Amino acid sequence: MTEKNARIWFFPIALCILLSMILLCSCKNIAELTFDNKGSFIELKKGDKINIKLESNPTTGYAWVLSENTDETIISMTNSEFIQTEKEEKLVGSGGYEIFTFQAKKNGQTEIILTYKRSWEEKELKEESLFKINITVE
Repeated sequence: MTEKNARIWFFPIALCILLSMILLCSCKNIAELTFDNKGSFIELKKGDKINIKLESNPTTGYAWVLSENTDETIISMTNSEFIQTEKEEKLVGSGGYEIFTFQAKKNGQTEIILTYKRSWEEKELKEESLFKINITVE
């Protein structure tokens, strides 16, 4: 290969590598938290996202509900979805996971508090029905 041919191939390859690096650096990772992360202290930057994945079975009437004490001007819920646990046979009424996506909006501190309850019941919550983490956005 001549020096001229080598230069012709070098620039497109270098450009592809550079664009790939820029694309990878611009991607933000979304941390996934589970019930095991309950009580954690999480630090985020504005724009960061987190997913919280909690076991759930809405057919029983129970659902995870975001507390009014969560300051949604600091971190807001942008999405929630239920995903049924994969089994060989899809069973009506089987459980799965609720996945909540939150995005950091502005600097400050708040808590994400989710309670697993039936909307019509007002009784004292058990420890396993409460998910709470502390959030700091810088």
